[in-house]
Amino acid sequence: MSLKIPVLYGTIRDGRKSEAVAKFVHAELVKRGVESAYVTAQDYHGKSIEKKSPEPWKTIMAEADGLVIVSPEYNHGYPGPLKEMLDSLYDEYKHKPVGIIGAAGFLGGGRMVEQLRQVVIELHMVPIREAGYFPMIWDLVDETGELKNPDQYLPRLEPFFKELFWYAEVLKEGKEKHPWT
Repeated sequence: MSLKIPVLYGTIRDGRKSEAVAKFVHAELVKRGVESAYVTAQDYHGKSIEKKSPEPWKTIMAEADGLVIVSPEYNHGYPGPLKEMLDSLYDEYKHKPVGIIGAAGFLGGGRMVEQLRQVVIELHMVPIREAGYFPMIWDLVDETGELKNPDQYLPRLEPFFKELFWYAEVLKEGKEKHPWT
């Protein structure tokens, strides 16, 4: 079964190191045969919280079988532009699995991951148990903005991908056989 799972990168700040993780995860999805759009909160907001362009995001999520969110942690939580982008849709998320990956300080975005799980449940998404954590992000990215030694993270992400794909396939089939009305 072919899957469509976009990667949503959740910040608009300049100098963001965690984008290396988002691009790495996106490339890994594509390598595994997943059709994956790469979307950033900056695509939605531009460099200002004022600009909003929800239509491309709406189309991507309407066609998606799941979602991966990669985000830094700011002040023990998720970035405001990410929350606003998630809140811009509702029906398009229903009964789709979501995997969350943090890239931040000492806990690798652990507090952000736990808080965001509560948010996506309210959007009728199905958060998977597995998560990705990239602690000390400032030490994981080289001077060109690329993730150092990316292959070392694959063993940690394998269970994440396995669970995400399982839920995406099962829920996709379930929605086709038993539409929610």
